[in-house]
Amino acid sequence: MEKAKILGHRGASGYAPENTMEAFRLAIQQQADGFEIDIHITKDGEIVVIHDDTIDRTSNGSGNVPDFTLAELKQFNYNAGFEHMFPVAEIPTLKQVLELVKTHNLYLNIEIKDIMTNTGKYDGLNLAAARLVEEYELVDQVIFSSFNHNSMAELKESYPEIKTALLHFSKLYKGEAYAKSAKADALHPLFSVVDKSIVEQAHQAGIQVNAWTVNQEADIERMIEAGVDAIITDYPDVGYRIRESRQS
Repeated sequence: MEKAKILGHRGASGYAPENTMEAFRLAIQQQADGFEIDIHITKDGEIVVIHDDTIDRTSNGSGNVPDFTLAELKQFNYNAGFEHMFPVAEIPTLKQVLELVKTHNLYLNIEIKDIMTNTGKYDGLNLAAARLVEEYELVDQVIFSSFNHNSMAELKESYPEIKTALLHFSKLYKGEAYAKSAKADALHPLFSVVDKSIVEQAHQAGIQVNAWTVNQEADIERMIEAGVDAIITDYPDVGYRIRESRQS
């Protein structure tokens, strides 16, 4: 059995400002196999890495991400909660992260934060991000995920070679069959709903299971015992240590 991948949740966000290059570089230092990031699109069509649709919680500014240009977003400091350890932290672009992933041969989970426009259509973030992944020749090292399962089905239809995953909080009835119906490659459940039987059923159907966000040591151990394919955690160093002791 392959070792479970350890993916830094928004980087090593337990130790550094989430979704910043500082957090991603630290995750690499902590032996992570890669990381999970979140993306939004700016006013001028640039894809940036940030979880919320506003900059209020993570920066010294306020406002909606799509209301700013990239240059305007770069003027704020995204070090909230880590001001003393990291005096300055910029908002990264997806391009910056893809370059880091390519340089260090990492695995990347891109969670798409889909925004509905007033026309009722998606803003095209899913397909724009997929195009970039293809341009960087990282198709084999990237998996997209979203709570918007329609978005994942749409991405898969346009880019069948790119891996997709369905995020969910609750247990899914025959989740592996549901994933197959959306042509998804993986399920991304909240760790608390994961058990060995769910993982085994998914694997029998050729579907991966990547659990989030697993921060307690006992839960990391339980995910390894359940046989998940990846553990998404704020503490990559802890995940790495436990995995190496259990799956060496």
